[in-house]
This record gives sequence, structure tokens and C-alpha cells, in this order.
Amino acid sequence: MSEALEWCRTMLPRVSRTFALGISALPQPFEQWVTAGYLLCRIVDTVEDVADLPWEHRRRIFMEFEDALMGGDPAPFQSSTSLLGGEADGDLCAHIQQVLSLMETFPPEVQSALRTWVGEMSYGMATYARRHTPGECTTLHDEDDLRRYCWYVAGTVGHLLTDLFVAGMPELRAQETRLRERATGFGLLLQMTNIVKDVTDDWEREWCFIPKSLQRAAGVPEGMLLSEQYRHEAQSAVDAVNRLAQSYFSDAVTYASLLPSEASEVRRFCLVPMLLAGRTLSLADGNPATLTPGIPVKVSRETVMAEIQRADRLIHDDAGIASLSLIPAA
Repeated sequence: MSEALEWCRTMLPRVSRTFALGISALPQPFEQWVTAGYLLCRIVDTVEDVADLPWEHRRRIFMEFEDALMGGDPAPFQSSTSLLGGEADGDLCAHIQQVLSLMETFPPEVQSALRTWVGEMSYGMATYARRHTPGECTTLHDEDDLRRYCWYVAGTVGHLLTDLFVAGMPELRAQETRLRERATGFGLLLQMTNIVKDVTDDWEREWCFIPKSLQRAAGVPEGMLLSEQYRHEAQSAVDAVNRLAQSYFSDAVTYASLLPSEASEVRRFCLVPMLLAGRTLSLADGNPATLTPGIPVKVSRETVMAEIQRADRLIHDDAGIASLSLIPAA
């Protein structure tokens, strides 16, 4: 276990410095559990995102991953990782056995949760990856399609975290139903925030998560979301997704408030991304940068630090968390 755990801890900041900071601050056993969970999700994301991979190869790799996740031989997946690139994400995929070895040291209910929710994520990502035709911009159909995609990518993570929190804090079982009711919304808030701020980056990799139905309603012809000619209409379509994302903020607030105040690091782990999502959506609302390549929609370092400090003040303040506005004031 020690070797696998140390390898995973070393790999985590290589694939995500931001998540590594939050995860490393979690108490045991959550730090180990969430580290393994994040790395498994990152592997799925790598299989989905790698460019110029024909569907038949991508489908096979998804199936090999799912077989390894469920206890099968990881060798076929590892033999396919040369197709996934040579950077940190590719290195992670090539060493999936380290993550699986760590997972296999966890209690049975934690292993089951990881296999269930990461498996669901993998199935959903494969479903959407199948739609993509290289050389064409793949666009979601409507709001239901957007919610479904976000469920697979992030709603599953909300439910995985709920399972892990309940496994490590048995006193949470009394709140499990209420947590479960809000877990999906928490995940959708975070994923839709990413969609709103990453429109141009996604477009560059031939994906558009602003649904066609919202573009049509705003008056944007198909394939013209980034056209200067339809900038005003496109902004309306992006802002419609922003408003939908905002509608899930209250779910995240309730989710954080249901976690026990004495579990301060766990509360902070949930509060910080929630508060930063609120700030990001506020910044992106009506902001032309959302449709301008090369101009990131990103809150300032000062804002990040201010929200971390706000989270620290709120950790033991149930009423303060419950009273958070839909989007925190600037």
C-alpha cells in the first residue's frame, strides 16, 4: 500500500495542481480515498479528451479501462496507453495498476463506490465520445442533453463523494438522503461553470457544450457561435447556460451545510470550489471574453484567496453557509 499511495500522491499534482491542494488537505481516510477517485476519473477524462483517436480505438480503450476497474486484467488497457500521449496524463494511464492497487486496500464499500460511480462516468463519456466526428464541431442538442452530459462528468462525482463521506463519517447516515438529493446539483454547478468559462477552448478541440436549442433560440445559426456577426446573440446563448448553472448554486449550499461542522477540512473541500464557481459565473455573465479566443475567463488570484478566507470563516457557521446568496457578491 505504501508504494502505491506514495506514487499516487506524487502523481496527483502532476495532473492537477489545483485539485491536489484541496485533496491533500483532507483528513484520513478521505485523502487516500479521494486521491484514488480523482486519478481514476482523470484516466477516464484522458481517454475522452485525447485528440484524433478513431472511435473504434477509443471504444476499445474505454472497455479495457472498465474491465480493469472492475477487477479484470489491467494489461490490455496499459498496452493501449501509447495512444493517449506521453505527458503526465499518459503516464498516469500507463501506471493504472498503482491506482488500482491503492483502491484495493480500501474497505469494500469504498471500493464498490469507486467502481460504481467511475464506471458510470466512463460509460457516459464513451456515449458522448461516440458522437464525435473528427473535423466537425460536436454540439449538445438541448438543455436535457446538457444536464445528461454534466451528470456523467460531474454528477457522478457528487454521488461518489457522498458515498465516501458517509463511509468515513457514519454519523452522516442520518443526512444521506438529503445529501444525495443535492449531490447532483453540486456536480452540475461545477461542470456548467467550466462549460461557461471554457467555450473557446472547447471549440478549439471541436466540442461545443452550448446546446443547439439555446443557440437557435438566441438567433445563432449553426456553427456560428464564435462569429463576430452574431456576437450579441451568442452571448445570450452562453448566458442562458450561465443562468442554468446558477440555478444549482443552492444545491451546493445545502450540500455543504449538511456536512458536520466538526469535519472542517471536508467542509472546506466543498465550500471553496462552490464559492469560486459562484464568482466565476458572476464574472462570466455578459462578459465578451467568454466568446473571445485567447482571453481566459478566470477570477483573479486575489479573489481566489478571498474566497478561501471566506470558506475558512464559514466552516463552523451553519447559518452563514445557509444564508449564502445564489451568487456570492463581488
